[in-house]
Amino acid sequence: MNLLIVDDQPNVLASLATTIDWGGVGIDEVYTARSALAAKDILLNKTVHILLTDVEMPMENGLKLIKWIRERGLDIECILITSHTDFFYAKQGIDLGVIDYVVQPAKSESVIRAVRNAMAKITSRNDVRQRLQMGYFSDFEINHAAQHFLKTWPENNGTPQAEALLEEKIQRLNQLGFHCTPEDGCTLFLTNIEEWTSLPLPEFETRNRYNELVQSVFSFVNGASTTFYQDASHLITLLSTPPLEELEQYFHILQRQTQAALGCSVSVYFFCVPFRDLLPAFRCLSSRDPLEETAGPPQVVRLYLSAEQKNLDLVSRQYREYFAKIEAYIQNHISEPITRQGISDSIHISSDYISHIVRSVAECSCKELITREKMKYARGLIENTTQPIGNIAIACGYDSFAYFSKVYKATYGVSPRRDRK
Repeated sequence: MNLLIVDDQPNVLASLATTIDWGGVGIDEVYTARSALAAKDILLNKTVHILLTDVEMPMENGLKLIKWIRERGLDIECILITSHTDFFYAKQGIDLGVIDYVVQPAKSESVIRAVRNAMAKITSRNDVRQRLQMGYFSDFEINHAAQHFLKTWPENNGTPQAEALLEEKIQRLNQLGFHCTPEDGCTLFLTNIEEWTSLPLPEFETRNRYNELVQSVFSFVNGASTTFYQDASHLITLLSTPPLEELEQYFHILQRQTQAALGCSVSVYFFCVPFRDLLPAFRCLSSRDPLEETAGPPQVVRLYLSAEQKNLDLVSRQYREYFAKIEAYIQNHISEPITRQGISDSIHISSDYISHIVRSVAECSCKELITREKMKYARGLIENTTQPIGNIAIACGYDSFAYFSKVYKATYGVSPRRDRK
């Protein structure tokens, strides 16, 4: 692949062109230009796959250069070098299909990462085109595979079988360009086509063109995605992207671009969850229950799997960090008697403060949270192992089987033995 670097400062241009081992990165040819005019001459006479351009340049800036590229339909991935990091600036880059940006002063590792992201996108796009041309799979098969992949996501019950299946799913996602671990967060969202303002497109074309829009909007923040349609009006997308405070604003951009490109207005309903909790989010969106509660004009709605998750999103970062430590302590001592004072001694905050944090986030007492986590762990063992229930009671920190059974029944409405049957 070939790279064009554009910057009006000779020292910056020389540094970018010569201090990085572009051959080792996989770049065959590196072209340089000190202005948008010189860059256009190269673009018209050479084969360029990736553009790395400064924004602030005399006469014509980098954004105008990229707009010129888009107007001519040149298939080039563009990366910006900028000192601006606010969302307003990101929005301009998204509108022009910019895949990434590097913040000045540009570090070599940041530049290499951005270029490799662009190379990966080009390779993936070419691979899909080649497979489609060779008839390796039909659009129906692609759609069915994406749907099946999410429908068979494992439950988050902590069992060895579930953990092994989760690792398989994560490994497959990494092969598809989702660079993630089981502990990372992702976004799952339902797109509801509210109204067509032009002639409706076929389902397969709607999915493909909408997926291209999603990739264009979220590639600017390194978000990989895959979309499938349930029917002609509902599409579900898995998006892998770092946590973003402006996520809802990106969805509003997606709404606007969908209206312009596809001729239809859409509403978006989204969950931000760890990969471990992907299945319940998928089930909720698949049932389309959210639509019944939020029917109305096109909108963007954030959904939560529990009140606890919603509260975590609303409280301060300090509360979130402390609550994570409280949960970690409970999980690490699940087979022991756990007290509020024990948690207090471990994470070095007062027991009253612990109660306040738990009440603010989980909407229950600290004792109730401990019991809930122990019973959740117990149910996973009961449903997915053959361990004697007496041993499971001990594994959850209960010396008395009778008391364990009483608490379990109060939590789930059935006894442990009945639940196993």
